[in-house]
Parts: sequence; C-alpha cells; structure tokens
Amino acid sequence: MSQLREPDFDRAVAMVLRIGAFSCFFVMLAGLIDGLFVTGKIPLQIERTGVLLMLATPVVRVMVACFLFFREKDYKYGWISLGLLTILLVGSVFGLGEH
Repeated sequence: MSQLREPDFDRAVAMVLRIGAFSCFFVMLAGLIDGLFVTGKIPLQIERTGVLLMLATPVVRVMVACFLFFREKDYKYGWISLGLLTILLVGSVFGLGEH
C-alpha cells in the first residue's frame, strides 16, 4: 500500500502544513503590527503564540499522517509515525523546564 500513495493523503498532509504556516505567519504579523502601536507584553505574547503555532505544525502533521496511515491499513508506516509522535511529545514535555 505504501508504494501506491493516494493523492488525498498528500493533499491532506499538505493542507495541514499550509494552514500551519499561514496561521503562524498571520499571528506573528499581528503581533508585530500590534507592537508598533501598543506597548507592553501583549504584542510579545501574540508573537510567542505564533512561534508556538510554528512549532506545533510538524507535530500536527505527524498526527495526521499517523491517522491516515492506519486508515489506509499501512501499519508499518503507521507505527513508525506513532513512534515519532511519541518521541516528539516526550521531548516537548521534558523540554518545557529547560530555560
């Protein structure tokens, strides 16, 4: 099944990446524009949210790919994606306190 990947699979993964990139860009742009007119921590928080969206986009992409692999009954790549997702989530949980 992995040799004959459906176009819908690629389209779904590309859509996740596209939505993540555009939403990150617009949130960070809003923080930048807000920083030109407003002083304080609010523009910084908006920009930080944009960075968090940028970091979350690949994780969501792996989640979508894992779901789609299992739905296509391509268990080899489904388990690989699930392992990668576990590594990403464990790394982000243990990396939170590292400042």
